[in-house]
Amino acid sequence: MVCRPLARVLALLVVLSGVQVVRVMAEPQAAAAGPVLTLNEAVRIALQNNRSLKLAAAEVEKAAQQVEVARTNRLPKFNLGFVNPMIITDLDLRLGPVGSLGLPHNFAFATGTAAQPLSQLYDIGLGVKASGLSRDLAAERLRDARQTVVNEIKRAYYGCLRAESGLKPSRDAVELFRELERVVFSLVDERAALDSDRLDVQVRRAQQEHDVVVLENALTTGRERLNVALAREITTPFDLEAVPPTVPAETDLAAARARVLDERPDVRQARITVDLARTDLKLKKAEQMPHVSALFAYIGNINMPLLPGNIATAVLQANWEPFDWGRKTREQTVKQLAIGQAETAVRELEAAIAVDLNAKFRAVREARSLIGVTEFGERAARERLRVMLDRHAEGAVLTKDLLQAQVALADADHKYQAALLAYWEARADFEKAAAEDP
Repeated sequence: MVCRPLARVLALLVVLSGVQVVRVMAEPQAAAAGPVLTLNEAVRIALQNNRSLKLAAAEVEKAAQQVEVARTNRLPKFNLGFVNPMIITDLDLRLGPVGSLGLPHNFAFATGTAAQPLSQLYDIGLGVKASGLSRDLAAERLRDARQTVVNEIKRAYYGCLRAESGLKPSRDAVELFRELERVVFSLVDERAALDSDRLDVQVRRAQQEHDVVVLENALTTGRERLNVALAREITTPFDLEAVPPTVPAETDLAAARARVLDERPDVRQARITVDLARTDLKLKKAEQMPHVSALFAYIGNINMPLLPGNIATAVLQANWEPFDWGRKTREQTVKQLAIGQAETAVRELEAAIAVDLNAKFRAVREARSLIGVTEFGERAARERLRVMLDRHAEGAVLTKDLLQAQVALADADHKYQAALLAYWEARADFEKAAAEDP
């Protein structure tokens, strides 16, 4: 026969062992650690200040400047030169029977050239196109980085909410366990409870304290990572906004699948890589053609006898390598193989993306379904508790059964909140897979 005080202790022990976390939206708002940081505000700040995005944007700007550099190759190239030799020994120019002519110790030549490429304009155009493709590649990498940062921000935000949702009830449970431990110690002294009951309460209290430490560390780490992603001081305080209790309508998978191959940054990068490989092959083929340029040269003679004071020439210059012992043909074969590799990589990536998109969509659908299940479970637990309260008021239900009903409701609330956060995490992953720009 268990004494009545010990029965009350055991009933309270049952309650504490079942209470882990409670629904965040059902809890009163705690004192804010700082200004409320909404998810949309976090995404906006990250897109403006994230350091990795700034690095990716700088790469786009560098690639754009390289395009302008490549375009200047179409224009004439001017070179100016000046030579001023100083003759130390005496020199003369022997003219046979006429005699000799002494040369000055100090003279100079001023030179200037202007070269305009002609046949190379085709090669230069291909180089400009390659530079433009490199710029487009950098732009797609920036888009990919933006989508990745948004996904990371959402996941970090939901992770903080997950830790925060369990922290307050866990702290409350620690206080209840300490009070329970004090009661059990008194009962043991009165020989109304056993030492095993006291040890059991101590173990549960220690475990609950450990859970609080784990949740506090997880929340602190999550806040620090979020601040780093926002390019802020890691100690910047902020409070979180609970996720909305309602979920949006289901996304049209067919429409997402139809546009994803045209919108995904990684697919665009792979296709640009194919275009770059094809352009590289054209550049290699262009090397077999003669290179023709128009050259204008000017030489100005200063203080040098026997030479005209000004010499101007116009030259048509051509360079061609007719024999290369098969080198260029083999180099073109290498470029052809690179094109085949790039095209195969695109097809492989498109197939993998289709599978990934479908998997992410199914994960969202499963998470949505789980919300409905846990919501029904919470309603059922709440109704059972209402019935228990009515029957307890009439003396028809034991206190222990009423406490167990409260435990069941708290557990149902926790499962609902966990399912809701799991849905938003799955939706964030689907939005990234569907290449939805922020």
